[in-house]
Amino acid sequence: MLIEILSYFCILFTFTLLIYWPFINHFKQTPFINRSLPYMIGVKFGITGLILSFSAVHLTNNFMMNIQYIPVLYSGLLGGPFAILISGLIIGTGLFFLPYLALLPMILNINFLVLVVTLFFVTRKYKMTTKNIFIFFWVCFIETFIALFLGLCFNSKSFEYLLIYGIFTIFSFYFIYIVIRQIKLANDTVKQTTHLKKIDFLTQLPNNKENEKHIKYLIKKKSPFNLLLVDIRDFKMLNLQYGFSTGDLVIKQLAQHLMEYASKNGAYVSRLGGEEFLLVLKDVPPAVAIVEANNLINMISQQPFKVSSDLSLHISVSVGISSYPDNGQTSLELLENLVIAKQQAKIKLSSYFHINNLK
Repeated sequence: MLIEILSYFCILFTFTLLIYWPFINHFKQTPFINRSLPYMIGVKFGITGLILSFSAVHLTNNFMMNIQYIPVLYSGLLGGPFAILISGLIIGTGLFFLPYLALLPMILNINFLVLVVTLFFVTRKYKMTTKNIFIFFWVCFIETFIALFLGLCFNSKSFEYLLIYGIFTIFSFYFIYIVIRQIKLANDTVKQTTHLKKIDFLTQLPNNKENEKHIKYLIKKKSPFNLLLVDIRDFKMLNLQYGFSTGDLVIKQLAQHLMEYASKNGAYVSRLGGEEFLLVLKDVPPAVAIVEANNLINMISQQPFKVSSDLSLHISVSVGISSYPDNGQTSLELLENLVIAKQQAKIKLSSYFHINNLK
């Protein structure tokens, strides 16, 4: 019997992880995936529950050690109420087709279906999470345990069977939960590390590596776009006069203003380094980019940058502009021309300069 119980646990553990792992790691979130996710999860866990039911350990002729509600609970954790309903109905309906289903297992299966429907309605109001799944488990466990006790109360070995069932069920649920929890924590750590590699720490904007990827992607699409290099004027003097911590505050606040601008105008914004930021305007001609650069310069000049409780600063910026495909066919050419345009804006003491104006 011990070998059979261990085999049963291995099936439960393996199938749960095989379903859970891809959904937390590899599925790209799209509208279609988000809509169909509960149904896919419900079907997968339902099939898992059916396999478990056909592999269940028979402690007596009337009692199979079946813990169908564990895959149902994990389907609810991953896919919500409809995943619970779908997986539960698949398992419960499939059990009626077992050729050796006696009276007690049939009654317990009806009890299981009632439990599934109840879980469906309860989880629609109270979402199942990693914190409250224990409450759902213990409610299901106690309710099923009572039903089993009433069904086995006339069996001389009922206490022994119930003890085996209880220990196995509690161990299986918590062991799988701990493993899944560790997998999720490790996955979150990997995602966070990957995210940190893509952003600038001070401003939380994309960094140079992401900038190059974004520009190459736009070039590959062959769609016109404009690059704007926003540079804070006299930033070194600001650092010398007020300190580097003040300079960092100015950079962070400017990043916020640029993000707000980018959000309103459908632009891409990132930090190049130091006091320089990159804006990408898509699907507009160079003339519009020049107008937007001027608007941006005026907007920034009017913003107070609060660096302490009693001090606010005003800054000005220079903007260099280069356009694809006129000013380069590669990201390197576009960025080189962008730097030249920014330098010309500073030399000529003008607010902005498009590389097209260089003679």
